[in-house]
Formats: sequence, structure tokens, C-alpha cells
Amino acid sequence: MMPHVFASNPLDRASGLRGDGAWVRAQRDDPRGRYLPLRELHVAIARSGLPRLAWVDRNAVLPSSEGAETVLLGLFDGVPHFAVAVDPLGADETVGGLEFAEARSIAAELAAAEAGILAQARSMLEWHATHQFCARCGSRTKAVDAGARRQCGSCDARYYPQVSPSMIVLVERDDRCLLARRPRGAPNRYSCLAGYVEPGESIEDAIVREVFEESGVRIGAVRYHSSQPWPFPATLMIGCFAEATSREIAVDGVEIAEARWFSRDDARRALAGEHPTLAIPDRIAIAHHLIRAWVEA
Repeated sequence: MMPHVFASNPLDRASGLRGDGAWVRAQRDDPRGRYLPLRELHVAIARSGLPRLAWVDRNAVLPSSEGAETVLLGLFDGVPHFAVAVDPLGADETVGGLEFAEARSIAAELAAAEAGILAQARSMLEWHATHQFCARCGSRTKAVDAGARRQCGSCDARYYPQVSPSMIVLVERDDRCLLARRPRGAPNRYSCLAGYVEPGESIEDAIVREVFEESGVRIGAVRYHSSQPWPFPATLMIGCFAEATSREIAVDGVEIAEARWFSRDDARRALAGEHPTLAIPDRIAIAHHLIRAWVEA
């Protein structure tokens, strides 16, 4: 199975060293350090040939990043790699000669390792931007451990980046698969059913609940396929297959506008872009690979 987009981060996150202040300072002072600028969560890219992440040295980002969040992503061959927020307000389309692109639009064109790094960088900078204040006392928090967590300056409450688990499932029965479309989506674009795992719920429980709530279809056996980091903002997509024990469909009309059973030939033609009335997600999404795996089973 090919690795999912966003799932091939090669960096050593150095979790055991981040609490050492001297070590962190040495990484920030390392002249070999590479910095990935993000402007309003859009990432700096270079377009000579295939697009790639535009890493710069510390001196290139210092004028634009004074007071901005800088996060140590990890090490590669001993070289520290950082993500840095530049010009968060009112910036032009270019900063310091760099071009910035929205992560979702560029990820599939990047090398697998770079897309994985982008997922980490985007998720971390968005988390820091939305956790500036303490949930316990309301005081300002500050980044510690090279950006691995935040801590309240008044009550010392600690905050760690949270990942939201979400199940996504291809439901199958009698050599057909269940796909659905959203109310605001294109009328011919269908995908797998998905939803967040709630507190006190297993992945299997979430699949049974979400599929029934959204489509009215009952679920039996569930089997795991693969997972994908999805940095919008920080979700872990847990891909599964499930066997339906009923066929009748009754959509909720809120999250799902329509759900239908499609044949394996329908899905095969949609993957090839040859189906006149069925379009499925691009390969950036785990749903694409669940459908492909089912077709090729």
C-alpha cells in the first residue's frame, strides 16, 4: 500500500531532549538550522521544477518573525528543523521573496517526506495560535520545550497538542459499497462515511453509531485498514472497512444529503475518472485509498 499523503514525516522529534534548556538553545543557535516559514498557515514553497518546501536559514526569517511562534519540528541527520510563523497580519502574497501556498492544494505535489513535515508544521502552529490563554485561570500561556507544549505563566497549568481521532469507513455488502455526499458538495461527488470518535467510545463503537446516524445502515464486523494524519487542524483519520447487516438507507438530511450503494465497477470507473455520475475524492484523502483497496481486493 502506498503511504498516505501527510503520513511520511522523517524527522526525529527528539522528545527526550526538549526539556533540556541548554540543548534547546544549542539547536536555536545552530547555524545549520533550517526554518520553514508559514504565513497564516500557508506554507512557503519553491517552484523550480516540482514544488518543494522552501527552507531558509535563521537570518532570513528573523526580521519577519520577531515575537512570532517558532517550533522545533525535529532533527534530520542532526540538523534542527523549525516551523516559524511570519507576518501573521496584513502580509502580501510574498514575504521576503517567498511564495506561500495553502497546504491542502500543494500537499499532493510534494515529496512524501515533505508533505509529512508540512502536516506537523501546520498542525503545531495552528495549535499554538489557538491556545494563547489558560483554560483554568485565563492568563497567558507560553511555549516551552521548544514548542512541544504550552504552560500558564500564572497557575502553571500544562497544555499539550491534542489530536482528534476520526473514523472513516467503507461500508460493504453484497459486492457493493456505501458512499454518501454532503449537502454543500458537488451533486456527483461521493465519499466514505466519517465522523469523530466521542469520549468513552471505541473506534468500532464510533463506526456503528456514525454509520447508523448518517445513513440508517446497521453494521456488523469492522476491520482496520490504515490511518492518515489530517492537519486541518489536527485530526487522525482512522480508516476501516465494515460489513453492513442491513441495506435500507435513511439519511439524516443534515450531514448527509444522499447515500447510495455502488457496484465495484462503478467505483472502478470513478477511480479512472470515467464514470459519468460518480466522482470520488482525490488521492490526497484516505477515502480514495479505501475505495481503491476495496476495488482491487
